[in-house]
Amino acid sequence: MNESNIAKVDFNLLKSLQALLAEQHVGRAAKKMNVSQSAMSHTLTRLRDTFDDPLFIRHAKGLEPTARALELADKLDFILSEIDGLFAPPSLKLAQIHARFRIQTHDFIVAAYLANAIRTINAEAPHVIMDIQMMSQTGDDELDAGKLDMIIGAGVKAKPRFMQKRLTDEAVVCLLDKDNPVLHTWNAESVFQCAHIKSSLLDEQHDSVSQFGITAGMPERKIGLYAETLNLQLALLANTQLISFLPQSMAVQGQMLYGLAVKTCPFPLPKVTIRGVWHERHQNDLLHKWVRDKISDAFVSE
Repeated sequence: MNESNIAKVDFNLLKSLQALLAEQHVGRAAKKMNVSQSAMSHTLTRLRDTFDDPLFIRHAKGLEPTARALELADKLDFILSEIDGLFAPPSLKLAQIHARFRIQTHDFIVAAYLANAIRTINAEAPHVIMDIQMMSQTGDDELDAGKLDMIIGAGVKAKPRFMQKRLTDEAVVCLLDKDNPVLHTWNAESVFQCAHIKSSLLDEQHDSVSQFGITAGMPERKIGLYAETLNLQLALLANTQLISFLPQSMAVQGQMLYGLAVKTCPFPLPKVTIRGVWHERHQNDLLHKWVRDKISDAFVSE
């Protein structure tokens, strides 16, 4: 080449050279490239100048490639195929992907939703290892630092730099021992006369039960037990007169595992919104999107 700087090479010339080598005729090459014959003749002139070689010798039946052109032909198909591959839509080969996907979430979300999603992911992508961690106050920082792939939580709010999706809304219900005498006088006043289990992670300002009691003028709320996670509350209710306020999916787990009673709360409580949150750097990552879709499907199917 006269110019060794690849930035000055028009790669469309290489496509035209490929057509000329295949057809060995200016007219047929022009038709293949969907250009006029005069345009292809002009392109051939540019090719000769670029490679500093005649490339083709004209004869009665068309064009005969020179030794230099034949040498280029051996490399051209491979090079153009590689270039085309750069612009081809990316694809996932799930069976060949080895990755670790790290999620922070609540225990009740794992039990009610994520367990099904993880089974599906493992079946289709056996080398994608899910790393499930409990929620922490450092989740946002870990998303920023790339140490975490996703947060799935109740009541989480995404920072402006994060992406999010609402996965579902859950009603908050009451869970209690099936022999708790309050079941015979089920109303807001009687519920507030009982001792409650309260999450030790929630302050009064963000606890909807406490806020209802203050707004409605109920007696001071009685806390009989604190538990850090919702899952801990299930095993602590049996054979007591405690009441727990839980997302419905968690309460159903308690009913199934411990024979507890699930009751609609006798006063209004806001639904719990469960959201998935991830960093914008992962928005278009194919594997990340695939995992997010599988997780989202698990919430829809419940």
